[in-house]
Amino acid sequence: MASFSVQDVILCVIVVVLTKWFIGLLRSFWQGEEHLSPLPPGPPGLPVLGNLALLRTDMRGVFSRLAEEYGGVFSFRVGPIPVVVVCDVEAVNEAFLVQGEAFADRAIPPLLRYAIGSKGTFTFDNGPEWRARRRFGLSAMRNLGMGKSSMERRITEEARLLCESFENNKSVTFDPKELVTKAVTNVICSISFGSRFDYDDPLFENFVVKVHQAVSSVSFFSPGNALPFLFHSPLYSDFRYVVEFITDTVQRIMGEHRRTLDEHDVRDIIDLFILEIRRQQKCGEEIVFDDDLAWRGIFDLFAAGSTTTSAVLLWGLLFLAKFPDTMKEVQDEIDRVVGDHRSPSMSDQDAMPVTMATIMEIQRFRHVAPLGVPRKTNKEATIKGYRIPKGTAVVMNLWELMMSPTYWDQPEDFRPSRFLSEDGKTVLKPDAFIPFGIGNRICMGQLLAKMELFLFLTNILQRFTVHLADDSRDVSLDGQAGIGLVPDDFKIKIQLR
Repeated sequence: MASFSVQDVILCVIVVVLTKWFIGLLRSFWQGEEHLSPLPPGPPGLPVLGNLALLRTDMRGVFSRLAEEYGGVFSFRVGPIPVVVVCDVEAVNEAFLVQGEAFADRAIPPLLRYAIGSKGTFTFDNGPEWRARRRFGLSAMRNLGMGKSSMERRITEEARLLCESFENNKSVTFDPKELVTKAVTNVICSISFGSRFDYDDPLFENFVVKVHQAVSSVSFFSPGNALPFLFHSPLYSDFRYVVEFITDTVQRIMGEHRRTLDEHDVRDIIDLFILEIRRQQKCGEEIVFDDDLAWRGIFDLFAAGSTTTSAVLLWGLLFLAKFPDTMKEVQDEIDRVVGDHRSPSMSDQDAMPVTMATIMEIQRFRHVAPLGVPRKTNKEATIKGYRIPKGTAVVMNLWELMMSPTYWDQPEDFRPSRFLSEDGKTVLKPDAFIPFGIGNRICMGQLLAKMELFLFLTNILQRFTVHLADDSRDVSLDGQAGIGLVPDDFKIKIQLR
């Protein structure tokens, strides 16, 4: 009969305690309480580790295979904790519209909770504080010109400067990523910091690079979310450095704003943040903007507002260069409606259905947030007859919605005409087209993004015809997936029209 030493017993106790602690830690990150069955069907997993073997940076293919096997609603496990994935329009509407309040919370993955936390953010915080913060954000954007001619002029001017930079490269092939990213980020800078930066400003260049590294270096379903302590390992040392750099930069800029604030001359959203904090303190109201955490809201604006829109524009340039017939159709419409004597205007949209349909097809064909941002139920709910307990993480699989043959004829073809009526004069919006999300958490900056996509693309195509460089003609259209989906590096050459 085997005998056990005191050390063996102590080791067993430690293993049991650490296992329970680990499971509890993950549960608190993803949901906050015990799960009860039944849940939607899904692949079997290992004890504690769950479906760790399935986790990877790019989950599009994994989720497509699981949807084929288990249907439009299925579950899998990140460690021991189940996550529900919704892949069809009916289930999306049932969850996020009909039961919108129940699915209004966010589930912040463990790795991001370690990195930035949830308090103070527009994206990951929940409850009354988040609602108050979102109302403030929407109001602040309106005050700063969102949807108004002042914002249109700001974007048009940035588009002009981007086109000048393109023209300076007309004699060479070049990668448009850096210039496009800086142009889009400058729009966010003007809203957040009160001014734009020169494209060759060293601080600006470094900041832009770091923001994009932060977004592209992690995924909501990377192994670090099943083993969150890996955040402190060398595996994520670059990510830690990027987050620290961005945090320090934004906090420094906010400190300068506090010192130079003039309440009669509001410059940007940081000034509005500071004034709102002071107003709440003066009135004795509950503080929904912690002075020390306000930087997290600004980080959200950059991460969501610059990386996504610049990715859509880069995909657009790649597709238009790869499909020159489509580019010619858009340019013909620009020539007919706008001409060459003025810049395109938002008021031109209704007269430009081909252009609008092309932008929609760019967003569908390679959606830049293919798995959205995980939600979390704040009370028990149901999806297609499955009971979803309170605290369950739920993913809206936008990639499947945008690319499924159930909803789209030949979805792997780039075809803007799918968004046009038979006579080509009316733009159609199918139910499966959800580029900015849906329900309570629909993208707060969608109006700004729509303005940027239209004004940047039309200004570029009004002045240039875009060709792929010889060494980029075979560039893959798969893209690189992290939190977002960005195109592989490619080079273009431009021709003045």
